[in-house]
Amino acid sequence: MKKGMHGVLLAFFVMAFFLSLPQEPAEAEMRLAVADFRAMTCPFFLGGAVAEQVRLRLSEENDWVVVEKGQVAAVAAEQRLNLSGLVDDETAVKVGKFVGARYVIVGSVNGMGDFYTLSARLVDVETGVGLMGFETTTGEGEEGVLEASRVLAEQIVVELGGGQD
Repeated sequence: MKKGMHGVLLAFFVMAFFLSLPQEPAEAEMRLAVADFRAMTCPFFLGGAVAEQVRLRLSEENDWVVVEKGQVAAVAAEQRLNLSGLVDDETAVKVGKFVGARYVIVGSVNGMGDFYTLSARLVDVETGVGLMGFETTTGEGEEGVLEASRVLAEQIVVELGGGQD
C-alpha cells in the first residue's frame, strides 16, 4: 500500500469512530428556575410548598429543564444572595443567570382567612422584564392551597406552550 493511502485510511477510521459515538442530547428548548414563593400574610412554609408544586409540573415537560432547588440554593449561598422566600425579583434574576436559566418564575402566596391567592410571574433573566403573569385562588383555606398550586402550575405550562404530549 502506498504511503499516502495509510493516511487516508487512518483519517477514515478516526472519522468513523467519532461518528459512531453517541450524540449529545439536543439543547433543551427552555431552561427555567423557580424561586420559592413569598409567603405574605400566611404561614411561611406555603411559599416553598407552592414553588415545589410548580417545579414538579414544569419538570414533567420533555423539552424543558427545571433547575433543581438545591442547585439554586447552592449558587445563592456561594454568591451570598438571600433566597429566604422574601427574595426580590432582582435577586431571583441574578440567581437565574448564575444557574444558566433563561427564565425564572417568581411568585407569592397571600392569605386572608380561608381565601388564598397564588400569583406568579415569568421573568426573562436577560432583561429582568416580567413577560407573563399568572394567578389562581382558593376559598378552602390552607387545605386548598395544594390544589390551587397545581392549577397555577398547569396555567404556566399551558401558557408556555407545554402540556401537548
